[in-house]
Amino acid sequence: MANSTSAKSLRLVFLSTSMGWGGLEMNLLRHARWMAQEGHTVRVLCLDDSPLHRAAMAHIQSDLGQSHALDCRTVRRGVRYLAFATALHRAQRLLRYQADWLWVRDPRDLDTSAMARWVVRLMKGRTKLAFHQGMQIAKTKKSPYHRFRYGAVDAWISPLSWLKTQVNQMTPINADSTHIIPLGLDDRWFDSEGDTIQFRRQCRLELGLSQESFVIGLIGRIDRKKGQAILIRALTEMPPDAHALIVGDPTLDEMSDYFDEVRAIVRENDLQWRVHFRPYMTFPRNAYLASDVVVVCSEQESVGTVTFEAMASHSAIVGTNTGGTAEILEGQRGWTFPATDPSKLAAQLMEIRNNADVIPPRVENGQNYIAQHRRTSVVKRWNALLRGQTESEG
Repeated sequence: MANSTSAKSLRLVFLSTSMGWGGLEMNLLRHARWMAQEGHTVRVLCLDDSPLHRAAMAHIQSDLGQSHALDCRTVRRGVRYLAFATALHRAQRLLRYQADWLWVRDPRDLDTSAMARWVVRLMKGRTKLAFHQGMQIAKTKKSPYHRFRYGAVDAWISPLSWLKTQVNQMTPINADSTHIIPLGLDDRWFDSEGDTIQFRRQCRLELGLSQESFVIGLIGRIDRKKGQAILIRALTEMPPDAHALIVGDPTLDEMSDYFDEVRAIVRENDLQWRVHFRPYMTFPRNAYLASDVVVVCSEQESVGTVTFEAMASHSAIVGTNTGGTAEILEGQRGWTFPATDPSKLAAQLMEIRNNADVIPPRVENGQNYIAQHRRTSVVKRWNALLRGQTESEG
């Protein structure tokens, strides 16, 4: 959906040197494509043969001939003790490209990006630095080095209020540079056309699930931090008609270790017929619709795209009472349980199962909240922020 307004088109560079393929990387590419579709000139910089590079190239092939197609170039992974050399090289690329903004999501990319931003300033270049926060700040960072690091950030975008409060309290960043803008979901998540009993039954049929079961969905990469084992242990305390639908692939750097552990718990408790593993889905809306309840078992989820997706899919949601999940579900938009406590999770799920009338009001509250996360609304706010700061120095 290209922007039809005559507002200034910006030159944007989205950078990631990650070899992973999780929320940080997926959202960076998604947001780069959105901004390209708004009419901006967009370039993605990433490592050669990274999952992000492969996904970006696939999108470029599919968008051939489109006026909003983005560009993708590779960069070398920075060497820790040669960080300035890396930053200098990236600054030179930004200057040649005449980029208005460098957009970063991974904290591991912030150091060299901050150095590159300072170099650009010294060279009288125009590139500004935006950091799109996706993770919490683990500890206070107010040393002279951190003043240098955070002082280079022109716009710090937090998707939730607790993250903005945290960065303002724990870093020396200028409070005027911090902004709360939701993460954003593609408009297709808000399509209610398929949200019928008949369509939900079809989703179960496609996923090989019984129509009579109480299905508890957990969508996300299979990773210790995501807590699949917590759900399976909770299942041992629930009646036989309670089933778990686990959608996702193992984290690349963990591969089979945690997955083996999870499957061992399934075997030890004779749950093979009640736990249903399904591979990663690029658009898992049908998995949400096939579930009676969606759970978020992460011990500490900074933002939690899954929670937003489930909410947009009209799902009942039970999540841990920590971090971003707690903020998203407050205001009776879902239910919470103490992280890492399978017994409390089982009890909460059984309460919902036995009192289905409590679901519609909380789903409706979630719908009212998630409306602000529509792509169209979020991109409008990004444009206002980036264009506003660019024009102020134009």
